[in-house]
Amino acid sequence: HLENVGYDMYLKLLAEAVSEEKGEKNVSAEIECLIDVNIEAHIPESYIYSTSQRIEIYRRIADIRSHADCEDVKDELKDRFGAIPEAVNGLIEIAFIRNIADSLGIYEIKQNETAVLLYLKDIKNEGIGNILKKLRGQAMLNAGNKPYIAVRYPKNMAVLDVLKSIFTG
Repeated sequence: HLENVGYDMYLKLLAEAVSEEKGEKNVSAEIECLIDVNIEAHIPESYIYSTSQRIEIYRRIADIRSHADCEDVKDELKDRFGAIPEAVNGLIEIAFIRNIADSLGIYEIKQNETAVLLYLKDIKNEGIGNILKKLRGQAMLNAGNKPYIAVRYPKNMAVLDVLKSIFTG
């Protein structure tokens, strides 16, 4: 079902189903940072055949909070299922970036032809200031009704590399 509803909605529906099974009411997992970029990010059935194992791995990936978490998940996947496909690597990287972005007060990341747009909850945030310093000359702050940072990138650079340079490098 993941391919039909998208990763963010899938995580929300999964969390709601787990909460319902536990007997919890009105519990909804809110995705804090939506990422809308052109990256393959999923677990192919050909890599993990079992639906329950795929769901377990999706949960593990969604919980990634640090580089060490990324490496732990990658090591586990290699040990259990073999070489990691690019789509799974993309999913792991996006989960890590999503959690970093959320911690910085970024609620949405979008890609267009020439820039990555980082939509901000609050422009008066030290983390946002650090991003702007780091990307001096490549980034522009728009402080309108829906504030965002536009980060320009070369057409030949992959968007995942752009995101990693913003948030991890």
